[in-house]
Amino acid sequence: MSSQSLADSAISVGSRIGRQFSIVSMLPALFLVLWSAALIASGAWQGGPQLKQLGHEFGQPTVAKVAWIILASLITGLFLHPLQFAMVQLLEGYWGHNRLARVLALIRIDHYRKKKLDLRKQAGSVDAQLRELVDARLVLDSDPATLEKEPITEEDREGLLDSRRGDDFTPWILAAETLGYAADRYPDASRIMPTRLGNTLRREEDRAGQQYGLDAVTTAPHFTLVAEERHLLYLRDTRQQLDTSVRLCVVSVLATAETVACLFTDRLWLLIALATHALTYLAYRASVAAADEYTAAVRTLIDLNRFKLYESLHVRLPVSTEDERRNNVKVIELLRGVPTNVSYKHPATGTPSTGAAPPTPPRSP
Repeated sequence: MSSQSLADSAISVGSRIGRQFSIVSMLPALFLVLWSAALIASGAWQGGPQLKQLGHEFGQPTVAKVAWIILASLITGLFLHPLQFAMVQLLEGYWGHNRLARVLALIRIDHYRKKKLDLRKQAGSVDAQLRELVDARLVLDSDPATLEKEPITEEDREGLLDSRRGDDFTPWILAAETLGYAADRYPDASRIMPTRLGNTLRREEDRAGQQYGLDAVTTAPHFTLVAEERHLLYLRDTRQQLDTSVRLCVVSVLATAETVACLFTDRLWLLIALATHALTYLAYRASVAAADEYTAAVRTLIDLNRFKLYESLHVRLPVSTEDERRNNVKVIELLRGVPTNVSYKHPATGTPSTGAAPPTPPRSP
């Protein structure tokens, strides 16, 4: 097979695999292949990297070299693609059931439980300080006789903070909001996961659809079948961002391990591993940010398509949110496989519900 035909074959295979694979799998795989090729071309496996040798190999690209890089990236991406779900679970904190995995998970869970509690305490302390400072300012600005008749109210405090005089309290307001937001990023204490990504996904897993009595995990497959196409496209885009960040994080870990193995005895050259380590950290933080956007898309999908779900299940449409929550108790049990009694309301079709043909009118004599 010639170099040109090899390049054409590799490119044509990539074009037929699909958009999801090419973005989520191909780009991280290409990075890993290029990094590995750079280590090999520089002679890092045999001693200290030779930059002149690296420049010679990469400075003269040929069709054959490009074709082999593309082909190696395709093969690497094909092997990594089925492992996507396992990669996400690994970064979430599902590390298995062996003793070492359980110990590590417990250590990290305990860390995040303490961190959430500490954030709550700090937020409460800042709120108390802000309240004392505001009350002190109101006392200074008010007539003592008036305060004896009309004690300070929440409206007085809010009025002060909303006015120009409230500018002095901006640092405390910002600190309280920041600490409160950070604490809210965690799920309930009994549901905390051992990683930041796991806590981000678990928090919304527990909250999405809760106001309607819907369980997001149970109903997610059903929503993907009844939701509008444009809503699903938005959901897929956010999921693709999450998967790409997770894949890049994993291949960066592999590149870091590969770099350490090659340069372990090469003294200062080992510092090159800091580059891939930094990329691992950035990719992980990007995956957390992508998880926020993905879970927001899940919440929006439930908000906009829950009535389509009820109609598809032939369940009576609720007349109020209270009625909706009450009905969904049985609906969720049914979708979980629990035998329960749910009343159905079938749409009018214009034909008898039994499906039998209407009787033929008798002929006139």
